[in-house]
Amino acid sequence: MRVEFKDAQRSFGPQIVFDKLNYSFEEGSKTAILGGNGSGKSTLLKCLYGALSLSNGEVIYQTVLKDLKVQEAVNKISFSGPYFELIEELEALEFLETYQRFRRLLISPKDILHRAYLEKSSRKKIKQFSSGMKQRLRLSLALFSASDMVILDEPTANLDPQGIEWYKELLRSELGERSLVIGSNFSEDEIFLCQDKLKISNFSQG
Repeated sequence: MRVEFKDAQRSFGPQIVFDKLNYSFEEGSKTAILGGNGSGKSTLLKCLYGALSLSNGEVIYQTVLKDLKVQEAVNKISFSGPYFELIEELEALEFLETYQRFRRLLISPKDILHRAYLEKSSRKKIKQFSSGMKQRLRLSLALFSASDMVILDEPTANLDPQGIEWYKELLRSELGERSLVIGSNFSEDEIFLCQDKLKISNFSQG
């Protein structure tokens, strides 16, 4: 899937987060969105996968065969961010079994928990998970959901050094030919696969 921003702007009242953004995320590309805390990179990512609308301009989603409506595109994008809410009252296995009613998974819920080193916690409520366990679950969900584009916002947040190595191996082994977009505070551990780099400060205003 290809995604193109044309003269894109997003503002919150008088604050312009980014403006006059013209950029194409080509099919199969691996792109890092770089910026410090509060720079607007998470806002840009939310606009990319359809969680936020643009204030001005347009975002175009395309496959080889046709242009896509936003809802069609959302079903072809998988996402993970440290603020991505899990249903914490559910047990981990119960959550994944519920999730797959709405989105196709590439492997079974039990296999996802195994790959995330969470199988021993499959019957534990997510609210009892540590921040690192929750992050491994979010990342696994993004990589093991059927999608054409994977978007990861600050993927190593809440991960210890062992967790970071786990993330890097997961990304290497499971991304395949899908497009990748990563929001990062300039962390090489996060963006090691990205050939293209876009600094959000180039399109933002105070």
